[in-house]
Amino acid sequence: MGNHLAGIWPRDVEVAYTVDAEVTGIAVDYLQKGDAVTSVRFTRPDGNGTLLRHTVRLQPGEYVARIILYSSDGSGVEHERRLRVPAAGLSRFDLKEAPKRSQ
Repeated sequence: MGNHLAGIWPRDVEVAYTVDAEVTGIAVDYLQKGDAVTSVRFTRPDGNGTLLRHTVRLQPGEYVARIILYSSDGSGVEHERRLRVPAAGLSRFDLKEAPKRSQ
């Protein structure tokens, strides 16, 4: 019973996004089997720093992080990155100078 619960119990996952200085906002949806299980939004009106970091609570499994980076003109560029939980240490997504749409 304990091993079964350990296999499905949600875990805190540390995630960091490295973005260009021009990015003023970021929206992230964590998808599992195509369904959003949780979301997070950041705003950076002053553009300070290029590293955004947070902790998200997810059950073990495979996820797709659907990420939209916003610029000061309000336009957004969508990216996708894969995330496996549990992850050892910090999961980093480098989105600096990323192409217009990535997988």
